[in-house]
Amino acid sequence: MENAQFIESVVNLTNEITELKKQLRLQRKPVYTNREMVEMLGVSTGTLKKWRNSGLLGFTQVGSTYFYSPDDIKEFMTKNHYEAYAL
Repeated sequence: MENAQFIESVVNLTNEITELKKQLRLQRKPVYTNREMVEMLGVSTGTLKKWRNSGLLGFTQVGSTYFYSPDDIKEFMTKNHYEAYAL
């Protein structure tokens, strides 16, 4: 019985890992909308517009809809990152 329990445990763990991988893949999105960016960054739509218009934040526009790629976000965060400093 010990062998059967061990095998069942391994199968259960494998299934859990597979499910977690699926969930992680679903969380990675190829593009984000204005609404998602507002929620993610905690800013207003006006602030996003200001960042777009000033060239700080890259985007793709299709009609009147704006899309932001993970690369756009990463570049924006990198350009606007300041290292910590001691007083």
